[in-house]
Amino acid sequence: MNISLILTKQCNLRCRYCFETHESVYMSEETALRAIDMAVKDSQTTVGVSFFGGEPLLCKSLIYKCVDYSKRFDEVKFNWNMTTNGLLLDDEFLQFAGENHIVIAMSHDGLMSRVNRLHSGGEDCLEELDHRLRQLLRYQPSAFIMATTTPETVHMVAESAQYLFEMGVRRLNLAIDSRPDVGWDETNMNLLSEQLGKVGNYIFERFQEGKDICFNPFEEKILAITKDKACHICQLGMRKPYIDWDGSVYPCIQFGGIEEYRMGSVYEGINPVRREAIYQKSLQKPEFCGGCALQKRCINDCACINYQQCGEMSQVSGQQCAFQRMLIEKADEMARKMLGADEKHFAARYLRIC
Repeated sequence: MNISLILTKQCNLRCRYCFETHESVYMSEETALRAIDMAVKDSQTTVGVSFFGGEPLLCKSLIYKCVDYSKRFDEVKFNWNMTTNGLLLDDEFLQFAGENHIVIAMSHDGLMSRVNRLHSGGEDCLEELDHRLRQLLRYQPSAFIMATTTPETVHMVAESAQYLFEMGVRRLNLAIDSRPDVGWDETNMNLLSEQLGKVGNYIFERFQEGKDICFNPFEEKILAITKDKACHICQLGMRKPYIDWDGSVYPCIQFGGIEEYRMGSVYEGINPVRREAIYQKSLQKPEFCGGCALQKRCINDCACINYQQCGEMSQVSGQQCAFQRMLIEKADEMARKMLGADEKHFAARYLRIC
């Protein structure tokens, strides 16, 4: 069983695109440890725990306690990971993470951070982010870095990706601000397509130099072909339940606090009937996706994004559809160039998981 623990909804940043409420609520030690007990009871052999927020490093002591508590389960293997803005990382925690195999994913928008990743007073934090990113990469060279672009920063996507790669990032994700009504239109979507093409050209140039860097939105589209597998499988409520700060269990983060999607709690357990009903509901897809040749390479089944953009899990927004088609097109352009330039290198790279 894999669980996400929302340690707090508070954060030390006020990113413009953030959907979090920034409430000063914090998960108690009892709730966190009961969540681990619940996961162990459900799984018995392997448990995955993700520390999430808000900013989870506001609760460092609770993270230490969770990891220490897990050591009493001798027969269970724990896989730990954490998503953080990175500003509270320090050598002590990074050493602890290394000793306990906590995989850290850090959010950093590259140069776009100057616009969207702000302190509560409105000041940007790019220099601080850079310092913490370099620190993280010294301990975890393959740390997953997550960037987000908005209509206001879309013209900086390629420059920001290059900025991060040249800082030493090896694995980069890019998401678009998917909140409803943020201003995506045909003009800035066309600009995004152009920027993604430039990212592909940069990665191809590094490929020709024998340097492999991973741009996740492209990698998953290419691997869907070379590995013959769907690039995304949602499994809402089954794959990674979201445990809110108060112990309530929801199928995923976008459904937190919505009573209709509450599946139980760490105190009462997960209601299997409610869980199965939510999962079955998530399997419903819009009719126009059914005959699409790109379906295996698309994340049309992501209930979170669908619900956030459309208010329904079974609907896919035109914005998301356009973004996915764009990613597939640009990924294929890059892949064709790689294959033509060095077939052996291409096969070595894409017949394994990046």
